[in-house]
Amino acid sequence: MAFRVPPKTLARLEWPDLVARLAEHLRTPRGRERLASDASPFEAETAGMRERLAETSEARAVLDAGDAPPLGGARPLAATLARLGKGGNLSPAELRDVGATLATFRLTERFLASRTESAPRLADRAAGLAATSDLEDEIERCIDAEGEVADAASPLLAEARRESHRLAAEIQQRIGRYLQDPDVAPALSDSFYTVRGDRYVLPVRADSRGRVPGIVHDASASGTTLFVEPQALVELNNRHKQAELAVERETQRVLRALTEAAARERDPIEAGLEALADLDLAFARGALSGEQEAVEPEVGEEGVFRLVQLRHPLLPREQVVPNDVRLGESFHVLVISGPNAGGKTVAMKALALAVLGARAGLHVPADPGARLDAVETLLADIGDEQDLRESLSTFSAHVANLAEIVREAGPRSLVALDEVGVGTDPSEGAALAQATLESLADAGARVVATTHYNLLKEMADVDPRFENASVEFDPETLEPTYRLRLGAAGSSSATAVAARMGMPSRVLERASALLEREDRQLDRVLTELATSRAALERERREAGELRAESESARDAYRHKLERLQERRDELFAAMRGELDHAFREAHAEVAGVIRELQRKGTARDAAEARERLLALEARAREAQQDAAPEARAAARPVDWRRARAGDPVEVPGGRRGVLVALPDRRGRATVQVGAAKLSLPADRLSAAAGGPARPPASRVRVDAPRPVDAASRCDLRGLRVAEALERLAGVLDAAAAAGLPEVAIVHGIGGGALLRAVREHLSESPYVVRFEAGDPERGEPGGAGVTVARLSE
Repeated sequence: MAFRVPPKTLARLEWPDLVARLAEHLRTPRGRERLASDASPFEAETAGMRERLAETSEARAVLDAGDAPPLGGARPLAATLARLGKGGNLSPAELRDVGATLATFRLTERFLASRTESAPRLADRAAGLAATSDLEDEIERCIDAEGEVADAASPLLAEARRESHRLAAEIQQRIGRYLQDPDVAPALSDSFYTVRGDRYVLPVRADSRGRVPGIVHDASASGTTLFVEPQALVELNNRHKQAELAVERETQRVLRALTEAAARERDPIEAGLEALADLDLAFARGALSGEQEAVEPEVGEEGVFRLVQLRHPLLPREQVVPNDVRLGESFHVLVISGPNAGGKTVAMKALALAVLGARAGLHVPADPGARLDAVETLLADIGDEQDLRESLSTFSAHVANLAEIVREAGPRSLVALDEVGVGTDPSEGAALAQATLESLADAGARVVATTHYNLLKEMADVDPRFENASVEFDPETLEPTYRLRLGAAGSSSATAVAARMGMPSRVLERASALLEREDRQLDRVLTELATSRAALERERREAGELRAESESARDAYRHKLERLQERRDELFAAMRGELDHAFREAHAEVAGVIRELQRKGTARDAAEARERLLALEARAREAQQDAAPEARAAARPVDWRRARAGDPVEVPGGRRGVLVALPDRRGRATVQVGAAKLSLPADRLSAAAGGPARPPASRVRVDAPRPVDAASRCDLRGLRVAEALERLAGVLDAAAAAGLPEVAIVHGIGGGALLRAVREHLSESPYVVRFEAGDPERGEPGGAGVTVARLSE
């Protein structure tokens, strides 16, 4: 069944005001005419409703992307098309309007064809608009920008105009000579020529008529001046007139041809205007959707209305208070109570306007997730229906309207009732209102009703089809908050409203005393509940603000901690880099000292070398202490009272290790760093932060070399990498001190880890000139399991 809504209902719900808002976004004359003339612009069927909403979404997407169709070039053609239908000729200006409209057809079709993926429905509506492009081209060729027939319209017209202009120029030249002729000039009343009846004439004084022979074409109002065509110019003026007539004949022929061409395209033009109006309305709906931050609702058939943060479409966006509205799922009748001017009627109208707007393709001013099922009828009783001409009082008019609503309402009806049952004895009015709502619920209608009757507020407790809602009232400021709360009845707060309006205190006190009567207890209870609810709401809001502040502070502290940890890591990295550089330099200097001892070898030289080595050791310790004072300050000392074997610690240089044994009598603790077990002073260890220990890097020796028996062969098989490198370092020190030319290192093949570590160590050793695999042909131990380090060439 088609959608029906009584015209009176549209006016009560302020639908014309919403239509006026939509009209502000229209850009074509036909679109404005359509909207103004269509009193009920609603889709009859649910499928059409969904299609129109989808078109609005496509238009909104195009506009949100910063684009807009070129609709503004369309002209009002209603009178022009009517003249074509009657066989009349069109003027150049009318043809120019037709051409501009046809250009709008073509540009709009091209615009939407390029956006078929994002707006397929709108592109489909625009398809075929450019079918009249041939007529557009012909009008463009024949009618110029000033709305005149152009010379290019016809070779005959161009030739006739050239001849007319040539003859006019010749006439002007010759008549100008008359103005300079000493025999003629005294007879003239002015020193210029003019045109009368398309012929060039001279202004001759009436008393000098005989001095200028010719034809009199006109006279001045006073009769003192005669406008005379000189006899010598008569033939030339005749030829000019003939040329002008030729121009007029050819111009009319061109206009008739264009009019006939336009008449043949009258029906396509009319269809194009209708399609353009459809597109104009779609983009107007899209623009209004963007202005209201509205959404496309889900449309069902079950009579469910679920609108999150619904806003009244006619109230300013920055002032309106959004509210959640539900109806039709677990209950069919929503009874809204609360104080006057608190927003009850606004909430009810917002729902009804959302239903009307969706039927017309308008998006719903609500948050995403809105559902607005299709209804077949929308009925309303809002406002004062008093009509003196019909002898109807306010109450009688309301009852007459209610009777009509009860007769028409059905399972697919939405009914909006404002202050149902008012205008008569409160007890009888409440009973009539309850009976009316029950009848509508029995009919399966969805109903939103506002009331002050306690009887209706109690219906939700006895009938599951009913649900309460209330608009809140701030008991401290005595002002409404306009927030709708589902599931709770509201107090009318009449005394509070009266106090805000300046009612004398003695009246308010008497009213409060009357409220203490037993039959008025519900209002007092509802007021107390509203006060408690407002207090709880404030506390909840304050708790939310505190939680947000604490989360913000926590995030700030977390960020600061991360920055501190990053700074600490940067300091440790810088310290390690500086220490590694200092140790490499010290190692090189140690090697230099050893080479000098090898060359000289005297006791005095050994003593000097020892002093130099001690100086190097002191410098290395100083570098270690000064490399990163900030990092050293950040290190945490080990609490030896609680320390246990297995605790993670950091050794000098920032490397991680595991405590193996507590400090002995000499104050040295044993630490396992990777595969190496070290004995270090306890005061040089620091407590390690959580996380896995870093693998140890290769160590650089800065202590004076210990006496080691020089050997030309070093067998590392069976040792771990760290132990093997420590042994290799000692063998290289001893071999260099003994002046051996080479050392054969036996490491085996295995997984290749030891081979790589040995050769990396040899590449960094200051003693080794070069190294290579052993060659059995030269008498060396050979194979991939042996590397020969050359200490000298």
